[in-house]
Parts: sequence; structure tokens; C-alpha cells
Amino acid sequence: MIEGNFEKIKDVIQDSNLNFLIGSGASVPFFDTLGNIENWLTDLVEYAGANEDVKKYVKASIYKNYFDVAMGTNSVIRDYSDLKHEYAADNSTPDNRLQNVSLAYYKFLSSINEIVYERRSNTVTKQVNLFTTNIDVFLEKTIEEIGGQFNDGFHGIFNQRFSLSNFKKSYFQKSQHYDNVSELPVFNLLKVHGSVTWKKNGQNIEFDNLELVEEVKNTIGALTFLDIKGLNDAKWASDNRDLTIKEICDTVNPAAIPNCDVFIDAYEKLQIVNPTKEKFKDTTFNKNYYEMLRLYSNELEKEATSLFVIGFSMADEHIREITIRAIKSNPTLFVYICSFMPEADNDILANFKKDDFDFEKHKNIRLIHPEENFDLRMINEKLFGKVIELMKTKDKK
Repeated sequence: MIEGNFEKIKDVIQDSNLNFLIGSGASVPFFDTLGNIENWLTDLVEYAGANEDVKKYVKASIYKNYFDVAMGTNSVIRDYSDLKHEYAADNSTPDNRLQNVSLAYYKFLSSINEIVYERRSNTVTKQVNLFTTNIDVFLEKTIEEIGGQFNDGFHGIFNQRFSLSNFKKSYFQKSQHYDNVSELPVFNLLKVHGSVTWKKNGQNIEFDNLELVEEVKNTIGALTFLDIKGLNDAKWASDNRDLTIKEICDTVNPAAIPNCDVFIDAYEKLQIVNPTKEKFKDTTFNKNYYEMLRLYSNELEKEATSLFVIGFSMADEHIREITIRAIKSNPTLFVYICSFMPEADNDILANFKKDDFDFEKHKNIRLIHPEENFDLRMINEKLFGKVIELMKTKDKK
């Protein structure tokens, strides 16, 4: 679908304010997804067919499964120091999955860094906005690996505190002999759904370097939880559908429910958006979430702006509504949504249709899916790698 459009994309990138919206698909297959978790947690609150002990145990089991697939192994990413520069042959082992996803992020961010260096325009900033709903540490780990400058909202050394005022800082470098000053590329990393490295201290969000994740791990101990993911995978294999909350509750033996209070208390200290329709109980986190959405909205309203969507199906209603509003109101905004495979277009289009948005009526949004399994690795090779080639070819002429 993008054959023949590379020149257009290159021109957009050359002269626009660069923004990326990165979802959980970018970290697959190292991290997995938990399917219908938002509906399960929402339906569980309203479900009247089970007593409170059963419902609490089911909630703890959903938390535990989500923790396993999205949080518990972040320390492995943080401590990973053997980045190879070739992809493993397959994703058959955890080490191979870590290597392949880490390298995909490394090449992706290296490419964006190079693109910003190579851009011909002096009128657009060298700031790159990375908006992400991911709570993992792949992005910050990789920016450090490439030696990039970044703003992640934190300031301080021993007590690093989060503030929206810490974004959008520029970095300049002065030559030693002639005092020439040049602006450096900088990534603004806005983790809209929070992070496993955040903790709350009073009214402040502080950086805790995965201490809360380790605390949650320590509470699990010998507790036995429902294997929600395994149960749901089996239901897909047999009936091609997700489990209902009733079916999950019906698997519980009320006489064998462990006490999960300590685990739940530790888990709910994590400063993340749990995937439930009632996402916010904490006013401090609520404020930061909506302030980051405001920044997202403001960036998309700027003249000459581009947004590349990677690993994100636009299912989040707040982000989708802001994106649609910007597409309609800003004709100088170009949105490119990278789709994992052509069939995934249907999910993306269905999400947009929830807001009565018609792709055909708007020429500043495009789906990109040149081949099957268009993951972060392929996006870098087939899209941004090609853009860099064109930029350098033009420079030589």
C-alpha cells in the first residue's frame, strides 16, 4: 500500500513536527496481550452472579495474569546488556524474543534519530514526541542504548519527580574551538498510561526503578490464581470467542479461595492505567493522564505535523477521539497508521466507525500494510529505512 508513496512520506517527515503513537503491538512477542481484560474487569464490577469473595479472587487472578504478560519481566529488559546486532532466527525462546524486540526498538529509534539529523528544514524543531500507552521500559532503555537525549517528565537525581513542565526541553551542543551551537535531536517520552517505574509519594509521582514491581512479585509467593489467559485461549480454540465473566467466575471453587488482599494492595500501588473502563481512582494520576492527553491534542493541532501510529489499534476512546478531532480540524496534519496485517485494518476501521469517522472522506490519514506481519522490525526496514535512503540520495544529487 505504501509503494510509490515513499517520496510523499519522506517529504512529510522532512518538513513536519514528528509524533509517534506507540501501542502494545510494538513490544510483541516479548510481551503478550490479555485479550478481553477491559471487559472482564468492567463486567466483574457489575456482575451479580457471584459473591464478593469469588469476585475479589477473580479480580486478583486477572491482575496476576496481566502482571505476568506485561510487567513482571521488565527487570529483564532493564538489565539486558548483550544487545546483538543481528536478529535471532525465530522467537522460540524468551532470550530470542528479548533480543528481537530489543533490536527492533534499537533500529527504530536509531533511524528516527538519524532522520532528524538529516532533515533539510531548519524551521521545524528537532523534538520528536513519543506518545505511548505502553507501561514497559523498552523505549527509555533503548534511548539510553543509542545515546539519545530525552525528556521523560522526571527531574532530579536522588529524588526524581514527575512534572509536565519537564517535557519539551531542548538540548544544544557547542563546539570546543569555535563556539558553534547546534540543536540536538531529543525524544519526548510521554507514557500516557503510566509506567512500571512510577510510584506515588503524597501528591507526587516519583521514579522507583521497578521497586514496586518487585514488591508485587514478593506478595505472590505460593498463592494460586486462575489461569485466565490459558482458559481464554482454550475458549478461542474451541468456540472462537472470549470467555464471559460468568464463565470465569463459574470456574472458582468457593471453598478453596486464597487470601489475595496483600497481593491486590501491592498491585494497586502501581501507577498504571488498568485496562478497565473505570480507569481512574487516584486524582493525582488522573490529572497527569489528562494533561498528557492535552499535550497530545496540542501537538496534533500544530501546523505541519505528522503522526505515525505503531502497534496501536485506536481502541482507546480518549486517544481516538482526540486524533479524529485533529484530523478533521487540521488539514496540515498527516496520520499514518501501521497495520500488522491487512486483516487488522478491519479492527482499526471498526474502532474509528464507533465515532462515525469515514476514512474515505479524509485524505490526511492512511493505513500502511505492505506485507503480512508488519511489526516494528519490518516498519523500520520497509518504511523508515527507505525514507533514510531517499533522504541521502537527494542529498547526493
